[in-house]
Amino acid sequence: MPTTLQDVARKAGVSMKTASRVVNKEKNVAEDTRQLVLRVIQELGYVPHIQAQRLASGRTRSIALHYPLSNPALLSNLIEMNFITGIALGAAEEDYYFSLMTGTLTPTGLMKLCRGAQADGLIVMQIAMQDWRVDLLRKNDFPFVMIGRCEMNNGLTFIDLDFENALIEAYAHLINLGHQHIGLLTYSEDWRIKGLGPAVRTLQGFRSAVKRFKVASMYRECEQTVERAYWATKSLFGENPQITALVVMHNTIAVGAITALQEMNRRVPDDCSILGVAISDEGQLIIPPLTTIEWSGHDIGHQAAKMLIRQLKGESLDPGQILVPPKLQIRRSTAPMSR
Repeated sequence: MPTTLQDVARKAGVSMKTASRVVNKEKNVAEDTRQLVLRVIQELGYVPHIQAQRLASGRTRSIALHYPLSNPALLSNLIEMNFITGIALGAAEEDYYFSLMTGTLTPTGLMKLCRGAQADGLIVMQIAMQDWRVDLLRKNDFPFVMIGRCEMNNGLTFIDLDFENALIEAYAHLINLGHQHIGLLTYSEDWRIKGLGPAVRTLQGFRSAVKRFKVASMYRECEQTVERAYWATKSLFGENPQITALVVMHNTIAVGAITALQEMNRRVPDDCSILGVAISDEGQLIIPPLTTIEWSGHDIGHQAAKMLIRQLKGESLDPGQILVPPKLQIRRSTAPMSR
């Protein structure tokens, strides 16, 4: 039979309550008693019953991610998976469970999550500039962290890419290479209408870049699929054949754009440079390897999990706000403009 906590208490000569306090890492135990119980636990090979601990503490020791994917197929994409694996690792390092929700939540469903002891805290993605989930979680004082940010973020905890400056950095790099006719393939019109932060902030950064560098405003909104990006590229070049460089907002959009350019007999980067924003190491898998403004979904997810768990442990009372600066990684998809 497996060793029980009662066995530990008996051998250590302490009460069950004291043994339980040691196992649960409570502070009100004398240090010599704590060390004695820990030695007995090691000698007997006692392993705490996790479910019993959770019931006793009134906590689930679990966190959840709400990531309402606009397209379920994106779940298999490296960018999206990187966020999920980063959060899962961050939770596991703190001995927390992790669950994922990708469907649409209603206010009633979110309240059931908060009140039903399904998770101690929530990580929220696909943040809108005005996000009802954020308002409801805040109103009910439920611990949460955002990957993304709202329009107003006072008192909120988040980690997000500085999309506005990322677009300016992308355009600056291409203009330094001699390009003056630069197109943008950005997130879908649906995202913009819904007020999703990446779509809104990308266009804000784009307009700032156009004004700063005095270049023409040329862009298309498209869904994050290879096919949609292919047709968006064809449409953009049909109206603006003078384009010599593209900024793209997702790896699938980059692949669709390169496919369209090949059909139009435009070589990358000789005839058209391509720079990806909010793409990480997976840019190396595209042919040619993609110059990017890097955004490590794995690191972001890992940090978000740690930020949330610090809240749950009472280690962080002030809201943490991390705005990840643009970081240019030059590969082979950009080159000086041909003369």
